[in-house]
Amino acid sequence: MLRLMRYYWRTEKHLYLRLYLGLIGIYVFLSLFSWILCYFFSPSQMGGIFMIFNFEWVFWGFILISMAHMFSSLETKQRATTLLALPANNLEKFVTRVVYVTLGIWLLAFAARITANFIGATLLIFDTLFMNGEWTLSQIFYYRILPSTWSVFYVNYGSTFILGFLKYVLWVSLLALWPWSLFTLFGILFRRNGWLWAIPVLFVGAFIAYLIFEVAIDGTWAREHEGLVRTLFAAFILLPSAFNYWLSYRCFRRAQVITNKTTRL
Repeated sequence: MLRLMRYYWRTEKHLYLRLYLGLIGIYVFLSLFSWILCYFFSPSQMGGIFMIFNFEWVFWGFILISMAHMFSSLETKQRATTLLALPANNLEKFVTRVVYVTLGIWLLAFAARITANFIGATLLIFDTLFMNGEWTLSQIFYYRILPSTWSVFYVNYGSTFILGFLKYVLWVSLLALWPWSLFTLFGILFRRNGWLWAIPVLFVGAFIAYLIFEVAIDGTWAREHEGLVRTLFAAFILLPSAFNYWLSYRCFRRAQVITNKTTRL
């Protein structure tokens, strides 16, 4: 599997670099656009605008769309032949590809966001280093360079920040597992724009989860049986995710390179 990952990196490192730079460009553009809008709208109006032009939407949207394109090499005969001719069985190819793209795209998106935040904090860092600014470098790192939704762990956990951060990453990864598996399935099932097919299913699934865990389950009972509720919630995510990945593997094995049908089967 490591040899397959090294092969993917050799053949796709320039693509990852372009994605990294492009994502930074999107983040910087959104920051500048929001800064310009501040001159035309009141703070209360900007609250709604920030909900639309939010880095979180870009971050997770980029990751999910990338999940749907992880097997884009099957779209042409030459690239599909190269992939299928690699010295590994189909299961190893599938698992390696899923792990490589999932971790790689997540790290790429995270690095691009940190870089964009660093660019935005450049003037503040200059002011601190050379103009005796009020901010310290550690404050700039935790509150301006780290994503705002993550810097809260520095406040809540203090010296155990790393532990809190890792718990947060594990929890978010669990929540994201089903969307990742869903977009992977639709990306390999449909020959074009599989992510567009996955979006309505994602919203329906999220709505069903809301009805079950926020409406159907009584809040008092949930607090009294917190461990059971967490177990049910984990099963609600893990079981459909495992099914999606299993079905994705079945589609990968049966994928047809040249076809006029909407799907690859």
